[in-house]
Amino acid sequence: MVSTPLPGLVESVMVAVNESVKRGQLLARMQSSALAEAQRGYLQAATQTQLARANLDRDEKLAAEGLIAESRLLSTKAHHVEATALLAERRHALKLAGMTDAAIAALLTGNAISSSVTIAAPVDGIVIEQVAQAGQRLEAYTPIYRIAKLDPLWLEIQVPLARAAGVHEGARVRVPSVEASGRIISVGRGVTPESQTVMLRALISVNAARLRPGQYVEATVATADADILQWRVPNGTLIRHQDRLLVFVKTPKGFRAEPVTMINEGAQSSVVAGRLENAAIAHGGIAALKARLLGIGG
Repeated sequence: MVSTPLPGLVESVMVAVNESVKRGQLLARMQSSALAEAQRGYLQAATQTQLARANLDRDEKLAAEGLIAESRLLSTKAHHVEATALLAERRHALKLAGMTDAAIAALLTGNAISSSVTIAAPVDGIVIEQVAQAGQRLEAYTPIYRIAKLDPLWLEIQVPLARAAGVHEGARVRVPSVEASGRIISVGRGVTPESQTVMLRALISVNAARLRPGQYVEATVATADADILQWRVPNGTLIRHQDRLLVFVKTPKGFRAEPVTMINEGAQSSVVAGRLENAAIAHGGIAALKARLLGIGG
């Protein structure tokens, strides 16, 4: 978020929404009487510092000759330290207002005080929002532009606490609607009280340009260890056999038993992890299929 450093009037805006900008590029120009006041304060502080330096040089010479008391020299040194600190403070204020080192140095050479404030891009990116318009009067720290760095792009995923079990950094993430994909780069340590969800953050590396900031999408998340996705399936499709949880996956020759891992068991459906991508699973005739698995019947 690019904001105004000082109160003032927006004189002109240089870029529009969806434009790419480079760090340091001019975004807008303002007129601010507060900048002129800050420059005047800096020049006064610079003059006081020069005077304090001259007084210190003089008193150091006098003290060396024994012509003044030590207390006077200490007082002069204290005044010099205070003047130097004030000058540094006023210089920092001008830097915050957007003035460069060269522009600040030029003030000391007799250049006229200016009320023109330039707003520059702090980063490379794309302008995704323009808040202020030319001719608008703004208070200090009022937003003017919002700039996004879309490469790399992060996807924040809210996952129910029970379904976050087994998800680790490095897990594969897919956004089927735009064919984008990436990897989990962080797993939240806290839980949102209202929704009982955990936030996952993914770095999208494939087709990131198909996503937009603020867009809501559905994503699938794999377990990091085996790169296996999680799926919600009806409870009637699950069977237990020899301490294993299975579903029957359709193949060209019939059905095969595919092991899955229970992630979150519900009343009507459950979330399981397994290699079920693009697979059709049986949800009817389960008893007959289980009998066949046990070698019962033809």
